[in-house]
Amino acid sequence: MKHTPHDTRHTRISLLTKADVNPTTIKKIVGHKGAMSLTEKVYTHMDYQTLLDAINKI
Repeated sequence: MKHTPHDTRHTRISLLTKADVNPTTIKKIVGHKGAMSLTEKVYTHMDYQTLLDAINKI
């Protein structure tokens, strides 16, 4: 079976969701800026450690 980088993106998002990571955090990790609301884009600030902690849940 051939896998693409996009496949790993699907897997990562699925695993983060199963680990109960906040949807806004997932969007920031994977760079889904277009899918974010104005509040998420402009007013939500997360430090590096918060994102790293979320990634380490999987």
